[in-house]
Amino acid sequence: MNSEISKSEVNEVNNPSMENFKKIKPEHETSPKEVDDFWKAEFHDQAEQAKIADTAPVENNTAKEYYDDNGTKYREGDSLLPNTQFEVRGYQYETDDQGRVVSAEGQLRMRDPSYEREMEDVRKIDGQEYKATDDRGHLIGHQFDGSDKLENLVPMDAKLNQGDFVKLENTLADAVKDGADVRLKVEPVYEGDSTRPAEFRVTYSIDGDKDAVVFKNESEAKT
Repeated sequence: MNSEISKSEVNEVNNPSMENFKKIKPEHETSPKEVDDFWKAEFHDQAEQAKIADTAPVENNTAKEYYDDNGTKYREGDSLLPNTQFEVRGYQYETDDQGRVVSAEGQLRMRDPSYEREMEDVRKIDGQEYKATDDRGHLIGHQFDGSDKLENLVPMDAKLNQGDFVKLENTLADAVKDGADVRLKVEPVYEGDSTRPAEFRVTYSIDGDKDAVVFKNESEAKT
């Protein structure tokens, strides 16, 4: 038996659809150097992309921690720690078992002129119960160098914040400017599990002369 296949037999088994393919030729020959340069560039691009991926910042899901004037941690992420006493910008604060501020106090001083207002957008924090008619009310006023952050801001009726509450603050500010020893304590009072104070119990003294007032957290403010 002849093991050789004749040329005619090869032609018979060729796939007709491949005939045109054989006729297609590149417009110009690619030199070995061009091929080598191509792959060098390709590997370089891949290496650069890998380098960028390695140095890209990794999202950190760990909640930011906040520490007070004395190094005590008082806040994690958007939550104040419960049952904690801490000091921020020289004023003393206390939270209850739900992390709500129940007391803010200290000897008042006028704001450092270099301290710029940086109000935290606490309205967007989960669990904060701001009404459409509320301001972000300072427990220790901004003019007294009070913080503009969560620990010092609470939902406060706008008419109260811009009315009777600020009137009292301005009276105390005048005393501070006159050189008096002025002390202030503001105690937000809550109903149930609400994070919006129902009222504010305010005690203050000017050179030892004490007084107190209660502000309802609504438009009809003072009682």
